[in-house]
Amino acid sequence: MEKYLVIDRNTEYLRIPTHRLMYVSSEGNYSYVWMQDCSKQMVSLQLGQIEDRLADLMGDDCEFVRIGKSLIVNIDFVHQIDISKQKLVLSDCFRCKYELTASREALVKLKAYVMQK
Repeated sequence: MEKYLVIDRNTEYLRIPTHRLMYVSSEGNYSYVWMQDCSKQMVSLQLGQIEDRLADLMGDDCEFVRIGKSLIVNIDFVHQIDISKQKLVLSDCFRCKYELTASREALVKLKAYVMQK
């Protein structure tokens, strides 16, 4: 069954299929949701609020991992982790590719988590 992250605020309603959500980045009190079709959507929620919603929605099968203070990534799209260059590449292996920067510590933890899945 398909799951959706629903953002229902006073002036906005978004219904985002979680299997298409590649990552979420934060900027102050706002977050950007980056999708598999290479689009992004700004939402008026903090990253922690989105993290909580994803955890509640996905339960034990959660593919979303918090990386440092400013990112949540969908581990299904992790293509490359380069700890020495502090680089994380997310890709759908077709047309969409995102290169992100994260701390070495965060990438070490992510690598360990992905390898045990």
